[in-house]
Amino acid sequence: MLQTREEWRQIAESVLPPKERYSDRNRMITARYAGWYLENPGILKWAGMAAFASRQVGLAILAAELMTAPERQNADGNPLLALHRFGTDRLMLADFEEIRNGNNNIYRDIAWAHAAYIGGGMAELEACAAEREDDLLVEGFGMIDHGRKLLRRDANDPEGERLIWEGNTFLLRHEQVDVLQPVFDRLSSGGRVLASFGSELDFSGSPISDSRYRASFSSFHGYFETLAGLKSVANPADRWQWVEQCVIPSWKAADRQMGHEWSGRNEMAKIAAGQQDTVQQLSAFVTSFGR
Repeated sequence: MLQTREEWRQIAESVLPPKERYSDRNRMITARYAGWYLENPGILKWAGMAAFASRQVGLAILAAELMTAPERQNADGNPLLALHRFGTDRLMLADFEEIRNGNNNIYRDIAWAHAAYIGGGMAELEACAAEREDDLLVEGFGMIDHGRKLLRRDANDPEGERLIWEGNTFLLRHEQVDVLQPVFDRLSSGGRVLASFGSELDFSGSPISDSRYRASFSSFHGYFETLAGLKSVANPADRWQWVEQCVIPSWKAADRQMGHEWSGRNEMAKIAAGQQDTVQQLSAFVTSFGR
């Protein structure tokens, strides 16, 4: 055993900025996912998909920062700022905080396992895993590891490819069921609608949307149904149906292109390098303005 579970967790989290630096922390989490994928594109499929999903969370973080920017000023005796404070409380600021927590919770839950597997293989991961809470993680990485061994013998082995994708889907299910669902359960009704419309992934990295690489919860289930709350990303059945029938196929299509010179690969490299996009630059400006 190379490290204990807590030591792997400390290694994975040592690169992160403090929690109060919301955007910087989100950007580093996103970069770590992208880096793991680019270093191991044949096996760590979840990490690549998580990079795009984590970057989308950055939009919610920006929205929260825009809402709270006036709060960094002294509101004492200022009725307009006091009114803004009341409004932001009413406009689901707590929901944005839950979304931020979800981003941190996922990384804390799964980053150590990626670090342990990359650093020491299945033996290291199994030695560090808890008995029950890590069952899907261990099972998922076990499939990935078995698939990798099959592909080493025969690069075209369909069973090896199937096992790798199935193992990564186990990791995704663990994230969705065990880690994210409690976060969704705590959202307000308005927050659930907002999160549903915000659940939109574009794996192409291109300004021109391509339906082959795009996964939108609201377009998948219907805009009216989403707005009315009939379909919600907070509902595990609705969310997993979208993930299984839309997100995973879209990511598989993008993953097949990653070995070529392609906008999605270029975007993944930018994410891994921690480069700020326009949204993140605006977030940094808002943060500095409020100091």
